[in-house]
Amino acid sequence: MNFLQLAQALKRESGLSGSAPADAGTTVLSEQRLFNWVNWAARDIHLAREDWRWRRGMATLPSTTSQVNPASAFGLSNFASWKDANKTYSPTAYRIADGNTIERKLAWMTYDNFRQTYYTGGQNSGTVQYWSISPTDEFLLGPAPDSAHFVRADYIKDYTDLVINSDVPTMPARFHMMIVWRALMEYGGFDAAGEVYQRAEKNYQLMWTSLVQSQLEMPTIQARSLG
Repeated sequence: MNFLQLAQALKRESGLSGSAPADAGTTVLSEQRLFNWVNWAARDIHLAREDWRWRRGMATLPSTTSQVNPASAFGLSNFASWKDANKTYSPTAYRIADGNTIERKLAWMTYDNFRQTYYTGGQNSGTVQYWSISPTDEFLLGPAPDSAHFVRADYIKDYTDLVINSDVPTMPARFHMMIVWRALMEYGGFDAAGEVYQRAEKNYQLMWTSLVQSQLEMPTIQARSLG
């Protein structure tokens, strides 16, 4: 559903009298509230967890000779933060002159260790081997590249407000009704409509469970030997 359809669904589920809203740019206060509640609900769900699958994106830096690279250098307009290092993920890089056949994983280094290693005293440039994140979310490469390098890294996408009728939430479409239920909770609280709030909360929680099962990596439980 797009922004307009979500607001229309909210109006329908609320039981409010009158016709459905026809445009996100409406000047009618009661209709503006519907659109605001939908946008707030979509934002609330989006920002609830950084590890929603739909929030993960891949960024590439086609050519850099800089040790300090802001998100803007990657051309990202929806950047929230860099994905944290873990056992199965790390950014990759290669020296462009050598070709992508030698693209390799970069090793993670905490910012304090990176600062001590590469910002203290004289340092030689070379093939990039390590990565870190600065306190201001800059993507750091160590050592400083001795020539142009290609870098590939994953990041977490920020929320983009729904503004015009055709705007569509980035979460999976099969869960869009969840936005309506969350927005209906806002209406129920605003209008002291207790029964409406309870119905919306029940449906929202049911869909939340399904969303978590769909979007999050569940821990693998290994069977323990009985011997």
